[in-house]
Amino acid sequence: MPLHLLALLAGSLVARPCPRDDHACSASVTTSVTTSKRCFGHDFSRRAALASAFSTPAILTATAARAAQQLTFDTKASGLRYADIKPGSGDAVTPDSRVTFHVKGRLVGKQGWVFMDTVADDEPLRLTMGVDQMIPGLAEGLLGMRNGGTRRLVVPSSLGYTDRSREPLPRSFGQRQRLFTTVLNQNRIRQESIGLGDGNDVAGVVALDLQLINVRPPR
Repeated sequence: MPLHLLALLAGSLVARPCPRDDHACSASVTTSVTTSKRCFGHDFSRRAALASAFSTPAILTATAARAAQQLTFDTKASGLRYADIKPGSGDAVTPDSRVTFHVKGRLVGKQGWVFMDTVADDEPLRLTMGVDQMIPGLAEGLLGMRNGGTRRLVVPSSLGYTDRSREPLPRSFGQRQRLFTTVLNQNRIRQESIGLGDGNDVAGVVALDLQLINVRPPR
């Protein structure tokens, strides 16, 4: 991801509530392929969702949420960006661990749309590392987490959804279809790659809030 886009991601813009409605308007993400969204008569650029991916995580207590305002993101060689909100304790996730965790996923390229929330569903994911059950960005982002830890990931398209089989997947068919029509939309990916240059796009960028519940050794 180019430096100018990383700077944009780390900016101060965040999602804001619409004055005419009690619900927060999802902000959007901007690319050089300029589009804007309107929310009850108020314009929100698509830059805001990129920025909101770096703001307060959803799976947090009030105290942790306040601390998350000062998140510092690190970038791995793969392009995955992550920030630890709470370190957790006990054994760390390894490449072959069995993990149970909550995840809230937002699609940055679709105005921060929440496509999955296991806390709301009361159904955490139970997966095994190293067996291609999850998108590469999630697998890489879980490594090193400890029980009770919370972490935010910003997963680039290259580490996200390239097919329809890997977690985290929405539980309803309609939600899955909505997700895939964005992240696997080749026309949109091509247009945004041209606008951003160097083959970058935001169509498949996802923000994942993780809360590790349990880590166990392989069977």
